[in-house]
Amino acid sequence: MTHLIRTTALVASLATAAGASTLVQEIEVTADVSALQNEKAVAVWSALETDLETAIAAELVNQIAAEGSEEAEEAAEIEVEIDTVALASALETEMGIANSVLEGDVKVDLPGTQYDQRYTLTVSAEQARVYYPEGTDMTLLNVDSEVFYTAMVDAFAHHVAEKLK
Repeated sequence: MTHLIRTTALVASLATAAGASTLVQEIEVTADVSALQNEKAVAVWSALETDLETAIAAELVNQIAAEGSEEAEEAAEIEVEIDTVALASALETEMGIANSVLEGDVKVDLPGTQYDQRYTLTVSAEQARVYYPEGTDMTLLNVDSEVFYTAMVDAFAHHVAEKLK
């Protein structure tokens, strides 16, 4: 009976640990949107750094470690560097949104270097479609559309957060 209780307790603790999400203490996004040539796109995309940080934080709201807490010392730091060249070529194309991508290098630093994550994330306009408000007429969207911008940011943030859940 004692063995059964210990085994049950061990399984329960492992299940809790496996289901535990990674806590996050810092999110930083960098993007040089001033390099873009499309003035209309610059007007919409100029707050990309702040908006993407906010969107990632919103996706991870239950995983943000309290500042100065013991948890924060063991929490992840997320850095995203948006590839301005990919963004510029996508936003400056005359072909509309179909070929547009939001691409960036994502670094997630976790305690213990063996757990760090480094990857390039590319979100296409097609992947962002699920983030359009219901009833959106996609034929009216272009790269300087607020709806398109928000969908791309939300899709990127969602993919970053999924890797930490």
